[in-house]
Parts: sequence; structure tokens; C-alpha cells
Amino acid sequence: MLHALPYSTGYGATQVDADHPIGRGTPYFHYTYSRDWRFHLANSGALNDEGFRASHDYRPDPQALVVVGNSFIQSDAVLPANTMTERIGALLQRDAFAVGIDGFSLADYLVATRWATERFGTRTVLVLLTTEDLSHSCVPRSGQHHLTMREGQVAVQQVPRAPPSRLKRLLNRSSLFRYLFDNLHAPVNWVKGWRRDSRKTLPAAPDAEALGAATPLPATRGCATPEFETAATRFLLDSFHELQTRKAVRIVFVLAPDYFQRHTVFGAYRDVDAFAARAAQEGFEVARLGEAFAAAERAGVKLDMAPIDRHWSAAGNEVAAQAVAAYLR
Repeated sequence: MLHALPYSTGYGATQVDADHPIGRGTPYFHYTYSRDWRFHLANSGALNDEGFRASHDYRPDPQALVVVGNSFIQSDAVLPANTMTERIGALLQRDAFAVGIDGFSLADYLVATRWATERFGTRTVLVLLTTEDLSHSCVPRSGQHHLTMREGQVAVQQVPRAPPSRLKRLLNRSSLFRYLFDNLHAPVNWVKGWRRDSRKTLPAAPDAEALGAATPLPATRGCATPEFETAATRFLLDSFHELQTRKAVRIVFVLAPDYFQRHTVFGAYRDVDAFAARAAQEGFEVARLGEAFAAAERAGVKLDMAPIDRHWSAAGNEVAAQAVAAYLR
């Protein structure tokens, strides 16, 4: 019965190590994506030559746009042609390459930007900033990068991921296993007692726009101290600046609204707000999506897929694409 239903297959995640710095799926892997026990948001397709969700293969092209990010760029529940990346490309009549997977943080964005500029020779990179991207950069996760600080010095560390074992390959061929693992998220939900994510309103906090370069930042869950967060911000901005200068790359940070699309208190403190404010102070380009999303919500546009998915709908991706394309013009 499961074989006849659109159970989620995953993307055939590949190894991550020094020779394979970016987590990706298996090139040309035929996938099906769905959510929850009743297979909501089901869609299917094939990954491209680089192992990303896209309507086309990626080829070296200095005129192409690369859009770096996390699950908002991977956009599992949205057809590739309707994602922010490909809509920006269509609006500007340029190739646009999505480089991002679920769970990426700012540390991964830095490594992915380096990788993409080397691999494709692109000269324009958009980096999408979403809630907790900075704090997640300080947490080690399998197959991803994180920041460490020793004696005041910050560095990027990689947590390698081995190729799938024979047992794992066999399990991944089981529709029942994929249903339990991907659709029900059984390992995580078992620990959580199968509770839904809370949507409690966040407390109000200082406006990030007003934060000065020397303002100490609140401690966050990932970067355990304000000193670590400040040092991490300094390291990341210096690294992006060095890449921008050495490779003559135009880097534009795109600041997204909150995960819950303003269901939390607007203006509540997020580390990426402060990161974007610092970036702007130091001459980086920052495109902000807050006003465009607020206007769309007032017009009654459904921007996310709540309650079972907090990511942008196709309409949300279109609003983001229109705003970014207008900024780039």
C-alpha cells in the first residue's frame, strides 16, 4: 500500500569530507517529497547534475546568479520552477543556481559561496539569511560546518559524513522505513513525545537596525556567549569581504522575515537581524524582504504552508523573488 502512495524518499544524501565540502543529494536521483502521515504537499522529480532541486543542470557561467541558503532555498514542497531562485532568474533573464540544503547555517553559506564561485565562476551570489542562521553556525552537525573559538580565534570546522553504509542503503529502499523516518520523523518525535512545535509569541526586543558595531549582543542557544557571537559575526563578515575582494564577487545578503511570517512579534530580536545590520554598516549590500512580505499579507496572500510547514509557499517564493529582482535591478 505504501508503494502506491507518495511516501518521502529523501534525496540520496552523499558523503561530506575535505574533497566533498558541500552536502548534496545524489545527481539525477528520482525523489518524492511529502509531509505528515497523510502525504501532504506531495511532489516528485529528479535532482540535477549537482544533486540539487532544480529545473536544469548547472554549468559554469560568470553571468549566472547563485542563491545560497538552507531549506528555504531547497524549497522541498514547491516545484523548482516556482522557487525564489528560479523566479529571480526568470525575472532577470539570467541563469540562477540554488545552492542550499536543509539545515545549512551561515558557516555553510560561507563554504558554499566559496565552492560555487570556484565551480561555476559566478560573480553574483545572494545569501539568504533566516532565523537562527548565526546561532546554528556554532552547533556541530553531521555533514555540515560550524564555527569554533579557541583563545579568541574563530575557525570553520567540518563534521564529515561518511558514504551511506550497505545497511543504510538497504533501509532507504524500504518504503516503510522512509515513511517512518521522513513522513513521521519517528526518531525525533519519539524523543519529543510527538508534541507539535510551539508557536508561542516571542518577547519584544531592541530593534536590530539601531544596534551599533560595539553593542554587545544577547547570548543565543548556539553561540553560547555574547563574545562568541560577536567574534563569529566578525569572522564571517571578514571572510565574505575577503572573498568579495579577491574573487571580485558581488555578495548580497537577503534578510528574510521570521519563520512564522510575522506570527511572532515583529521586530523581535534575531541574531541575523544584527548580523545584517553589521553587514550593511560595513558596506555589504542587504536586501530586506520584510516590507514586501508585510504588504503581501495585508493583501491576503498566503505566504507559508502552516500549520504543517513553516516554509514559503509558491506565492511566498514569488513575493521574495519580485523583491530581490527589483533590488538587483
